Amino acid sequence: MNGIDLTSPPALPQAPTLPQLYALSPAASAASRATIAALYSHKSAPRWNHPAGDRLTHEDVARLSVYAAALDAGRGGRAPRPDDAVLAWAQSRIAATPLYRGRVADGIDIASHWVELPTTAREDIASHAARLVPDDVPLDRMIVYRTAGTTGHALLVPQDALAVACYLPLLNLALARYGVNTRFSSGDTACFLVGSQRHTVTYPTVMFGWGGAGFAKLNLFADDWPDINARADYFRHFAPRLLTGDPLSFADMLEAGIGGAPHALVTTAVAMSPALKSRLQAAYGCPVVDWYSLTETGPLGYVCPRGPGYHWLPHDVYIETLDEAGLPTRGRGEITVTGGRNPYIPLLRYRTGDWGRIDFAPCPCGDPMPRLMELEGRVPVRFRSGNGDRIGTQDVATVLRRYPLVQHSFEQADDGACTLTYRALAGAAWPRDDLASELRALLNQTITLREDAELGRRGAVDKVIPYVSKRIEE
Repeated sequence: MNGIDLTSPPALPQAPTLPQLYALSPAASAASRATIAALYSHKSAPRWNHPAGDRLTHEDVARLSVYAAALDAGRGGRAPRPDDAVLAWAQSRIAATPLYRGRVADGIDIASHWVELPTTAREDIASHAARLVPDDVPLDRMIVYRTAGTTGHALLVPQDALAVACYLPLLNLALARYGVNTRFSSGDTACFLVGSQRHTVTYPTVMFGWGGAGFAKLNLFADDWPDINARADYFRHFAPRLLTGDPLSFADMLEAGIGGAPHALVTTAVAMSPALKSRLQAAYGCPVVDWYSLTETGPLGYVCPRGPGYHWLPHDVYIETLDEAGLPTRGRGEITVTGGRNPYIPLLRYRTGDWGRIDFAPCPCGDPMPRLMELEGRVPVRFRSGNGDRIGTQDVATVLRRYPLVQHSFEQADDGACTLTYRALAGAAWPRDDLASELRALLNQTITLREDAELGRRGAVDKVIPYVSKRIEE
């Protein structure tokens, strides 16, 4: 996810009504509803196209406070092995989860045989999501979340509203390390999530993890706004204290002359160049905080304010790195995660596809949690259509997610021609010609499809980069 997103079912874009938005925020007070209405109805508001909300009940809000307290209390030094809490959690999820019961031998002592436990990966979610849902979780709260697809092929991930809301205490903790205050009330505008592509969902809502403060997911694409000045006016009027998004969206925000005085900019998903970071800090006079997060895992780390690396954020996950043979390594390896807060996808040694090294030594900044070092951030990419338009990776992802692909790499050559290399879901029948036609319509370029049944299965030598542009301007 880029910054923060809210759980909402996949749907075609549709203009939401205020009653729909209120209904998706069950804990909304009169003040919170007034905040939603103000964001929704302002004269410079964009064309909203999706009903969404945090879906938290009053009971969920109370549980979120409990999680925030546990997060503060649970931070400390870590050993390069799973602790007792992680082992107990893993044992219970193996027993309750159909996929794990079929892969893990009965009665195994996981503490002494940890390295023998099978790993999981995004293909398991793509192919066996139903078998990853434990037998003992209530299904009435399940929300199916569709990943953006900017850092790998889009997945449908069963999610829980409270698990997603736990992003906020994790973000609060990361921002506190930069001296940023995240105490909000219902009259504040907490955050704008900024995108910049041809098509994306947009909505206004409130966040009860932030005291019912306002939140909006916005698209900078000019056609989404009433007029050329509306974007800057909307930002100026609501003055969000936080802005989240990817580096290319922030670059477009600068180019559009959108000002403001946010307390922090938070970026994730792809790497930000030092030059752009410096420009953003100078333009907005605030820290630019990079953090590491995947939809499947939730937030995992934030970049250290005083040194290299990303400090491990959550207290309730175990992170290890595996070498090409799948064995734990103290050197550089594939980042692999166990634990988390999503009851519908319990992660057991989940291989993220990202590579790095874990440093357990004390850090000069004072954060006792280990650091993920040498983490390879994804390079921000844009494509160029045959008529000269800039096309974002999310626009390509919108097309690709309609097809049963497990992994892909989409590359544009310097002459503009594009090649999609993909691994399809085993046994799925789907129209290749339709996919090629949709990509040609989007890009107005030559499109070549190439199937590779082993894509992403060859270890470190086959790290899949989902989007690549070889055009000189990129």
